[in-house]
Amino acid sequence: MEKDLAPITLISAGQSNIDGRVPVAELPADIHLPLADCHYCSNYTPNHDKGVFQPSLKTSDLSQDRWGFDLVTYHNILQRTPYQGLYVIKCSEGGTSIDPTGDGDRHWTTHFAELASPDDSLLLAFTHLIKQCLAASQQHLDIKAMLWHQGEADRGSYSQVAADHYYDNLKAVFTYCRQLVGNATLPIICGTVSHHSEQYDPQVEKSMIQLASEDPNIHMIDMQNGTLLDAYHFDAKSAEFFGNQVFNCLIDQKIIEGKKLDLPAVKIY
Repeated sequence: MEKDLAPITLISAGQSNIDGRVPVAELPADIHLPLADCHYCSNYTPNHDKGVFQPSLKTSDLSQDRWGFDLVTYHNILQRTPYQGLYVIKCSEGGTSIDPTGDGDRHWTTHFAELASPDDSLLLAFTHLIKQCLAASQQHLDIKAMLWHQGEADRGSYSQVAADHYYDNLKAVFTYCRQLVGNATLPIICGTVSHHSEQYDPQVEKSMIQLASEDPNIHMIDMQNGTLLDAYHFDAKSAEFFGNQVFNCLIDQKIIEGKKLDLPAVKIY
């Protein structure tokens, strides 16, 4: 495909299924690392605190040589769209809740005063990362959308308070991220938790779906049938399926231009 459009930018965040848990050895056959023209800055990459993008996405840039569904989306954008490249700003960490009462040592809450230390705030880390990347690029990044997957760590079996507050907490996180990039209607593409996961919580899922049904710029992909590689995490098949569905959703919603994949239909809230 002729590359005649300027590069685009995505921001990505969440816990383990976007952090990546599938071994690199199980990448789809058509995806090879490094991903050329994927300019990548995450909380795992060198000099990320200065907003330095890697010129390509390498195995060493991933969380312990493991990939998540979002890598499939990046590959598709590079291969099936007219953009001259892709910039990705990503902050992710496994086992992290939004609510401070939820699972994990660090949290995505917007209620910073409830945390023992600013170092416990993943949103503040994400804020710094985005601001440094914008400054380093002299504000020339065209942020098209945010990719997100999270929710397991706010399950009611760990903290009923976290599950009860999930709707308000998730809404606050999304509002915060939109304000951070200066776009009150920034599209957000995300997905539900597999019903096979031991950390699936129907109350958390209900909150996700409710928020997506109320906000026309939140697109929640139904991943209830996602198969797993362990008790919690999407296997290679489901991670590829999810990443491909995210790519098609970006095109369907006219967030990006490109050639869609021929995929089975899936419910998107």
